[in-house]
Amino acid sequence: MRVLQWIAALAIGFGAPAFAQDNLDVAAAGRSVVRVVVVAMEDGEAAGIGTGSGVAVAPDKILTNAHVVTDAAEGEAIIGVVPSEGRKRFTGRLIAYEPQRDLALIQLLDGRVEPGTIATGPVPDGAAVAALGYPFSVDRARELSAEGFVTPQAPVKSWGRVSGGASSQRFDTVLHDAAIGRGNSGGPLVDACGRVVGINSFVSNSEGVDAVFGFAVSVREILPFLREANVKPHVTGLPCRTSAEQAAIDERLARSEAQQAEAARNRAELSQERLGARRQQLRDVVLAERDTGMAVAGLLLVFGGLFLNGAMVLALHHDRKLATAAGAAGLLLMAGAPIAWANRPDLDQADLRLAAEQPRTKSADAVQGALLCRPDLERSHLTVSEPSDLTLEWTAGGCEGGKSAFAETDSGYERAEVSPREAIAQLRRFDSTAGRLMVERYFLSAETASAARTLQRRHAAPGCTAEADRAAAELNAALRDLLPPSPNERLVYSCAAGQTGERSRSGN
Repeated sequence: MRVLQWIAALAIGFGAPAFAQDNLDVAAAGRSVVRVVVVAMEDGEAAGIGTGSGVAVAPDKILTNAHVVTDAAEGEAIIGVVPSEGRKRFTGRLIAYEPQRDLALIQLLDGRVEPGTIATGPVPDGAAVAALGYPFSVDRARELSAEGFVTPQAPVKSWGRVSGGASSQRFDTVLHDAAIGRGNSGGPLVDACGRVVGINSFVSNSEGVDAVFGFAVSVREILPFLREANVKPHVTGLPCRTSAEQAAIDERLARSEAQQAEAARNRAELSQERLGARRQQLRDVVLAERDTGMAVAGLLLVFGGLFLNGAMVLALHHDRKLATAAGAAGLLLMAGAPIAWANRPDLDQADLRLAAEQPRTKSADAVQGALLCRPDLERSHLTVSEPSDLTLEWTAGGCEGGKSAFAETDSGYERAEVSPREAIAQLRRFDSTAGRLMVERYFLSAETASAARTLQRRHAAPGCTAEADRAAAELNAALRDLLPPSPNERLVYSCAAGQTGERSRSGN
């Protein structure tokens, strides 16, 4: 294989520490990496073979270095593309070639490869990066056979850090110290989130004395090249938030929520204390009113009796008119006594009066109907997805859109799904009381994705029935045993009823 002037032997780079989640994201990026095999032909016979690396920028298009496919550009050659997973290898043809940028594009004639994501933002100085590809020195050390070169296998990953402020004079590059060598050419340089930030092109010539640095063609060269070739890759402008940074944010948010919960408990306790004091005040008022009612009833009885006695005395003195009036007054007073007694407030009047004084609060019923879900970027961990609003048609009891059942859990509702097209599985959790939707996305190998789709078909139960609820719960449990220990992405949304408009759906 023809190489650039500065390609040297395998570089010994300074490995950068990586966290488990970052390794998962970089491993997921490996699905897009391929080995490029170029067989030069002369008079119908193989005249030489060279290998390099490449990365899918569309399901049927592979980006690599121009110097990897020089034989195909300048003469007759066969291009083979060996994916990092599966059991098949593909053939391709050169459709774009630009040695000035050391970039080339291969069109697959058969098969497809999971495309990667390109990060369009700046690469911070000192940022952790990983070089993915197929260095020849590793193949040689493994004593790889000719058949082994065209057998799908995972790419080699080497970690390093970006050294900002230095670029090649020929084209814009990213300087880094991740170990690369012959065979890495054309492979991607990715950040800790697994997004492509460059295409490894050449290394510095150390002459066996100095440290070796790698140069990767930067995104500022890649994007115009792809645009000129009418290729629209998946890109993201979001900065890469490492697992350590996300963990620090999660810890801060958890601490803030704990403080808010503690403050809410303190307010509730103070409110209960004030409520208890007010209840006692009202009980004292009610007791006083009861005593007053008893006293009034007693006085009415006493005065009623006196009037009746007076009426009898007047009757004996033949003063019938006054006797009748006194008797009527006595009877009236006597009749008022039981009324006064009966109208005394009951002891539970204190609680009723207290309830009447309290402000009315909204019901804590679950949110329902057409919900607009907006992303909470601080709580989310995004690597390749672009945040956007979602709509969720929610029915109480765990039904989405009248056709997708969610299994009920202690913390809300949950549904597992596997994309029929992409090697992606996701777990969606919805807390209908808080109106919070969390989507965990897993980027799977082809083998794992196939097994996950088999599980989904086995537990399929459309609609929102009791049978569908059971099937959803069974699929959730089965997929958990199959999926990686941590998701590659976590998207958190706040959902509320409102104008949904033209939005994306929350499922695949």
